[in-house]
Amino acid sequence: MRQSPMLEYPVAEFEQRKTAAAARMKELGLDYIMGSSKAVVCHLTGLRSVAWKSKLSTPGLVLMNSEGTWGVVGSFSALDTALYTTCLDKEDFYFFEASGRFGVGLNYLEAICYTLRHLGFTKGRIGCELSSGIHLHMDLGMFHALRQEFPELEFVDASYALWDILAEKSSLQIKNLRAAEAINQAALREGEKVLVPGEITEMCLYKAIARAGYLAGSEHFTYMSVLAGPERALCADCPPSEHVVIPSTPGPVVRVEGGGVRRELNAPFTANYVVGGIQPEQQEAWNLAENMLESAVNAVKAGATAGSVAEAADRCAAAAGKDSWNASRGFAGSGIGWGREDGPLLQAGNPYVLRENMVLTVAVAVRHPSVGELILRQNVVVNASGADCLAGSTGKPIIV
Repeated sequence: MRQSPMLEYPVAEFEQRKTAAAARMKELGLDYIMGSSKAVVCHLTGLRSVAWKSKLSTPGLVLMNSEGTWGVVGSFSALDTALYTTCLDKEDFYFFEASGRFGVGLNYLEAICYTLRHLGFTKGRIGCELSSGIHLHMDLGMFHALRQEFPELEFVDASYALWDILAEKSSLQIKNLRAAEAINQAALREGEKVLVPGEITEMCLYKAIARAGYLAGSEHFTYMSVLAGPERALCADCPPSEHVVIPSTPGPVVRVEGGGVRRELNAPFTANYVVGGIQPEQQEAWNLAENMLESAVNAVKAGATAGSVAEAADRCAAAAGKDSWNASRGFAGSGIGWGREDGPLLQAGNPYVLRENMVLTVAVAVRHPSVGELILRQNVVVNASGADCLAGSTGKPIIV
């Protein structure tokens, strides 16, 4: 390994990640892994590329065995970027080039096949991203052709194993996630300054917050949802409108969801600006959401199951006699880092055991006519005795 000019972390950290991944593979009986998602490839090698965001191509695909032997497959045009950003040595890259003048194949499939044979990865169990959360960045035709080329390779789903490899964060990763959370808060403070009810549109608010996020140090700012009022609050994942003016009457909740990024790590946020303060008819919904979030966060600690976090929020709603208000029943968030979901799902019944230094986003949702859908979120670091807020409490309303 080597320290390239744009490698985001010390080489020693990548060596630790590789060793931990190999050990986990042995525990699970995997001979090899094939990682094609940004989360896996960046975690193991540091490979950076704007093409990760475009989804036009896969900048690199990592193949590794349980002894730590590896290689990255990519295009010849991306080779110099890979050398400039990763911890790998040049001989660990296997690239394709359509003219046949360079590389080990004319296309991606040929290069992957060559690399598997060259490294001797031709017989055994190879783990791939085949289920929820982390997705295979390869078209189905290529994947089926790859399986036909290697009849003695058993391609198995290893999404949860890969999640587990990503789940624990180093001290440097946690530091960067805390920085991303601080960026979120700085951006939202700017939003509070510019939010003039009756004058500003959802899109104008979005632009002000995004601009502030970049100026505060975000490398990329997740495209945000900005929704003003109870009707808009039901439009999950809807982009901001250029035409919806934030109401000036007291009570409307303006929900903003997005996330700052530091060193390729994403810290999602959900913020709720409330025009004129919480109104009497909204208080019960707010109380329920805040109590559910507190119950869920209090359930987080090393040794607890991922499922117990969601179950705590559900019990809170049921105990209040408002189970029908609970819009997030059975779910309370996930791990975060390389993506919006990175690590365990906080889903009722999930037996996955939380460990120290995992970073989670805990979220609850309440539906009521006075607020539409109210979502509260708190990002936390798991420790032995409980949960440490990533950068202060984020579940309270921001009154404008």
